[in-house]
Amino acid sequence: MSRHARHVALGFLFISYGALVSCATQGEPPERLRTQVAPGPTTPWRAPDLREYSKALKPTEQAPIDPAHQYDLPELVDVAERVNPETRVAWEHARQAAIGVGLVESEYFPMLTLAAFGGFQSLPLPAPQTVIPEGFFRIDVAHLVPGLGLKWLLLDFGRRSDTMDVAKERLLAANLGFNRTHQDLAFRVQRAFYALTGVRARIAVGQATLDAARSVQGAAESRSAQGLETVPEVLLARQQAVQAQFDLEEITAKERDAQVTLAESMGILPTTPLQLVDFTALALPPLLEDSVEKVIDRALEQRPDLIAKVAVVREKEAAVRRARAEYFPTLSLVGDVGGELARTRFDVGGQNTSWFNTGQPTYGGGLRLEWQLFEGGARARKVELAEAERRAAEQEVSAARDRAINDVWKAYTNVRLGFRRLDVAAAVVKASESSYEGTLRSYRLGLGTLVDLLAARRELSRARFQEVDTKLQLLDASVTLAFSTGENGSAPPRPTGR
Repeated sequence: MSRHARHVALGFLFISYGALVSCATQGEPPERLRTQVAPGPTTPWRAPDLREYSKALKPTEQAPIDPAHQYDLPELVDVAERVNPETRVAWEHARQAAIGVGLVESEYFPMLTLAAFGGFQSLPLPAPQTVIPEGFFRIDVAHLVPGLGLKWLLLDFGRRSDTMDVAKERLLAANLGFNRTHQDLAFRVQRAFYALTGVRARIAVGQATLDAARSVQGAAESRSAQGLETVPEVLLARQQAVQAQFDLEEITAKERDAQVTLAESMGILPTTPLQLVDFTALALPPLLEDSVEKVIDRALEQRPDLIAKVAVVREKEAAVRRARAEYFPTLSLVGDVGGELARTRFDVGGQNTSWFNTGQPTYGGGLRLEWQLFEGGARARKVELAEAERRAAEQEVSAARDRAINDVWKAYTNVRLGFRRLDVAAAVVKASESSYEGTLRSYRLGLGTLVDLLAARRELSRARFQEVDTKLQLLDASVTLAFSTGENGSAPPRPTGR
């Protein structure tokens, strides 16, 4: 190429590069792409027909809920474990980990590869012009080359065994995570169940309070008609009745949120009709017989998430060994068997020979040693990274253990205190009922004042609410203790005399 031609080509190259840079810096996509997005940042994108996508969001299975059946807690937990997608997700993760173990096992077997190449090739070869005036002759070859290759890794200084250890520890952690998912699901259903039944118990107490307030209001109005009660006291009785009605409405409004929480924890729609056993029929949790130290030890022995943390540490230790094994060579058995089938002809000075066939087998075998001697420090960095991940996993075990001990101790203390507080709350209710009944009798006989009667009614209402809240706190503390110790489901309840 002449100097002028090279200058013209170089100039055209610079012009083309400038045009490409100019188009790239303008930020405007091609027309075919502009029609696929919104016309501007202030205009919503017009979506196409997405009904096929929307169908995937509609539930395909009906929750196995009988609207006429009154469900207790174990039945709700059973339904949740069958329909909640969280358990299926955890199960699939465990299956993936099991498949990972099988994938590592396949590395212990030889690898057979079948390959074949077919094609046509025309090769010019030089020749003396004294023999061929053109100075070359041509060979045309149409050939097929099949082959079967073998590679079997015989020695790898622990690479595969360490990788197997990693896969097995991951499988163990995944299975433990699956069990913990079931425990977490049962825990959330239990808490939501107690919360909803507790709200309904508070509604019952609120309704009883409203009935009592209206009864007091009626007694006050009856005495006022007889000239035995003043107008301000009657108005105070009416105010107490209206306040009791407002309190009842406020409690009833919380029932909807509690229903949604329970449905969400179970994995069913909030619109699913669901009947529950009454709060008063719920048995109390069993008394704590073991010391807090034994309960903590039991938690450290059986909590799936804590044991899974230890499995992660062992996985990281195996990963460190795997990274260090990269410093050593590998020894493999290799071999191949095949053949070459060809049809060939010669072109000499425009004169072609006839095609002739050739076919010969090929085979070979031996040992292959591979030893990476230098890679710029990549293996050392991999070892350092694996050791850092192992140290982080060890610290996560310590942190999780400390959190578990704190959770167990707190829940254990709450259960202990809950029993004592429930006994006191029951005594307060009994005393408040006696006080209210006595004050009501005195008021009807004209021996007591309306103010004393209203005060006794308020104290009785407060005592009943406190008893419901105290029982609810005890039940919640009990399931929290069971969850913090890694027990499956709630402990068997004991009959209650309350």
